[in-house]
Amino acid sequence: MSGPAAALRAAVAESTAQNPFRCYQCGNCSAGCPMSGHGDLLPHQVFRLLQLESDRPLHAMQPWLCVGCQTCAVRCPQELDLSRVMDYLRAEQIRRGTVPPEAKRMAAFNRLFLERVLAGGRLSEVELGIYLNLANRNPLENALAVPGLMARGKFKLPGKPIRGPGRAVARGRRPS
Repeated sequence: MSGPAAALRAAVAESTAQNPFRCYQCGNCSAGCPMSGHGDLLPHQVFRLLQLESDRPLHAMQPWLCVGCQTCAVRCPQELDLSRVMDYLRAEQIRRGTVPPEAKRMAAFNRLFLERVLAGGRLSEVELGIYLNLANRNPLENALAVPGLMARGKFKLPGKPIRGPGRAVARGRRPS
């Protein structure tokens, strides 16, 4: 068979070095995953759908729930790293515009996080929070938390950027 879903399976295998056909559906990844059961798929079902040439993983919420803890990789008897596949699926959903509506805020956070790190070389949580609230069109979303954070000394203004991140962005890669 060939088609877009088969091309997805091939792209996943090539980009992540994880062959979906090596998974024999033991379920160890799903049993150990802290986010298992919170999304629309169980972790092992992602590999199964890729085996069956389904494009459903490109529309699923589960890749956005993966926290990258590597429990799946440690527990897998075939030494497959499902978190690498989840990373790839998130990026592919963004590229194709198939991010599920429930994951739009997570996608915005992902984009802003990377933009801020690449722009300044380091991350200010306050700055990230402000940009995220503006992107979500809710600028005062966390305003009530600010006095408590200030009282505990947790509210720090943005620091100085490190040297050179602009050159790395101009070259199209991350600072080294």
